[in-house]
Amino acid sequence: MSHAEFLELHDASETLMRSYIVEVEKSSAMLANCTADPLPLKERLALMLQGVVERDAHLTYLGAKNLLLNAALLGYGLAN
Repeated sequence: MSHAEFLELHDASETLMRSYIVEVEKSSAMLANCTADPLPLKERLALMLQGVVERDAHLTYLGAKNLLLNAALLGYGLAN
């Protein structure tokens, strides 16, 4: 991996992190609107779907971060 590729991976990781944070904020806003009463079915389904979207965004970010961390720890200039 070249230095340029490492920087590209870093940029991608930051972009994925921001995307994940956007999904967390969406989930948080949805949860803030909850009351003591059960949610209507449509809102329950929307909240469940948002949970899946947030989880997928998190896993995607973690995968990219793991690649970046491994490249930093092991030295990305050695493997070509």
